Amino acid sequence: MARFRGFPVEAIEFLRELEDNNDREWFKANRARYEEHLRAPAAALGEDLSALGRPRLFRPWNDTRFRPGPPIKEQVGLAIGYEGAGGFYVELSLDGLLIAAGLHNPMPDQVERLRAAVDSGRSAAALTRAISRARAAGLELNEPDLVRTPRGYSPDHPRAELLRRRRLTVARRHELGSWLHRPQAGKRIRAELDAAAPLVRWLRERVGPPQRAAAASRAR
Repeated sequence: MARFRGFPVEAIEFLRELEDNNDREWFKANRARYEEHLRAPAAALGEDLSALGRPRLFRPWNDTRFRPGPPIKEQVGLAIGYEGAGGFYVELSLDGLLIAAGLHNPMPDQVERLRAAVDSGRSAAALTRAISRARAAGLELNEPDLVRTPRGYSPDHPRAELLRRRRLTVARRHELGSWLHRPQAGKRIRAELDAAAPLVRWLRERVGPPQRAAAASRAR
């Protein structure tokens, strides 16, 4: 597979046209452009980043049965290493290039283990270092999900702010620019994902996948 050389200018042109023509018939007529200018470069990027985990491209169709909105996603999204315990994400849209990592949609048992690990000073020390490294690379920690610390934890807990998070992610959105169309884009993406790698590693070691999914896997 070809290595990632940046997203072509035509990728942005396609997304602009899609915004004005978001219907299935238009997309079907322009599917070849989507495959060449968006999906193929994203797949090449995923292959280049496969050392971080298994890459997976999201389908272009929105499921409008459960979420109202346009039928076609106005972005291309690449998930890397999401096997239920945190991973990496890259998304190109007209809003820019989003680079993110962490645990975005945890199950209740994962939230419990996350809070227990944050509560423990020993395990939390590694988390604090991981977050600091991501922040030093320009990635921002997600906002707390709760107004107060969860039940069972003191409001004066030294890591109360972290305990107020059900999700734990870091992210940065880059503005669109000429850099995105050059090979340096791959280097920038990799550098920021590498900076987030200690956080993902911590989540995999301390939180792990949902117990329900693990039980289902053992039963197969």
